[in-house]
Amino acid sequence: MVEEAFFVKAEDTILLKKAIAINLYGKQIEQSKISKILNLTQPMVSNYCSSNEKIPKDICNLAEKISKIITNGNSTNFFTCVTFSDNPFNGRYYIAEKNEVISDENSNIINNLIEAFLLLKGKDISGLIPEVKINIAMAKQKALNSEDVAAFLNGLIIADDKVTNNNGIRFGKSKHLSSLLIYLRHYININAIMNVAFIENVEKTSFSYSHLLKDFKFEGGKKNIDILLHKGDFGIEPCSYVIGKNAVDVVNKVIKINEELK
Repeated sequence: MVEEAFFVKAEDTILLKKAIAINLYGKQIEQSKISKILNLTQPMVSNYCSSNEKIPKDICNLAEKISKIITNGNSTNFFTCVTFSDNPFNGRYYIAEKNEVISDENSNIINNLIEAFLLLKGKDISGLIPEVKINIAMAKQKALNSEDVAAFLNGLIIADDKVTNNNGIRFGKSKHLSSLLIYLRHYININAIMNVAFIENVEKTSFSYSHLLKDFKFEGGKKNIDILLHKGDFGIEPCSYVIGKNAVDVVNKVIKINEELK
């Protein structure tokens, strides 16, 4: 039974774990133990502990509180929940509805999408912004339909050619991206996809590419592909799809593609 619960916004979860890792390491707790406590890989813990990123004071204070609970010998668990209420949380205790509790696999997908968003946030990607909403979708390992694919609700928010915010993550949204991702997984070993503007000079990048036919069917051929190009059709904007093993992998490609095209 949960005795006490602390709630943070989705975009703050990575910062909280980073602050806890730094706090525990400062208390002489080995990184291998920290990785088990926070359910992180040891290289990630090492990366967190050596980070100079400025973490907001409220996150640091919460991390200190949680660290004390851990060092006092109490166990902790990290869960991702989705709330369908617009009301803010009050107090320190919460009973979740059954459909608001996320499984470990879904939680990992959501965390990966959040990390991808944070990597992209504030970056000038003016040359890669399509007319339609830009989004990132990531699938479960055994995804069968769009309900097994998570994406940003209503896409990413763009202002001044930069990704600035999002309206949360949901499974079963972004029908086009999720359907295309599930279809492509029959031909290519991928788990994530992001739509960007049509890349005219794709050959100038260091990434491999192929094409989609008018009906979005895979042209075939190469298996090791980073970018898929669609020339558009009547009422359909030409676009590109960057694909990869997860959302962070896809966003890292997008950032590098943007740099190579400048």
